[in-house]
Amino acid sequence: MKKILMLFAASLLFACNGGDKKKDADTQNVVQEKVADTTQIKVAITSKYIPVKTWVDDFKNFRSAVLIKDKSKLKTYFKFPVVATENSSLWYLIQLSDAEWKKRKLKYGSKADSFYEEDLDRYLNLIFDPDFVKTITKIKTVKLLNEQHSESPVFTKGDYTYQMLADFYVEEQNALYLNMSFGNTGVDENGENVSEGEHNNIYMFEVIDNKRIIFKGFTVAG
Repeated sequence: MKKILMLFAASLLFACNGGDKKKDADTQNVVQEKVADTTQIKVAITSKYIPVKTWVDDFKNFRSAVLIKDKSKLKTYFKFPVVATENSSLWYLIQLSDAEWKKRKLKYGSKADSFYEEDLDRYLNLIFDPDFVKTITKIKTVKLLNEQHSESPVFTKGDYTYQMLADFYVEEQNALYLNMSFGNTGVDENGENVSEGEHNNIYMFEVIDNKRIIFKGFTVAG
């Protein structure tokens, strides 16, 4: 009888140890799968960026950074702080309230109009909004390189239309302009399109050494 009990206890102990080992192995597999998934995501993000040989390559990387909202990468396209001028200010896209401006002036003093790294962190989705993101994906880089111009289709959202026009200007010391052109879908009593609300948001980049693009200003026309 004692021998039977001893054999039963040994079997029970083996089963418990085997279960623990199986549980540990399962846990390790889950951890390894999570690490693999994270690694794949990092590889996927990293693979979005290509070696830069010309400014068009850098534009492609900029576009990828906009798509995946890579703040660290996007910051490399700015020289902070971006100083606002009378005709050039990213704050047009953000539209702070009076109370927000007052708070900002307490923090930055006379340099409250400048645009800092932390501002890009906070207002990224307003600087590069869904309209900007959608249209920049439609810019054909081969055409932009060869013809110095490319444009997205015209999209309609609610009561307005929008389109991106990309132009490379040699005469302006190799400048790249990304022009967001906005219209509207309204018509007058004669059925003619009305022009109220039509305007252009223009993102201006400097092309350095025919290799890098650096943000140099933002302006509005129309």
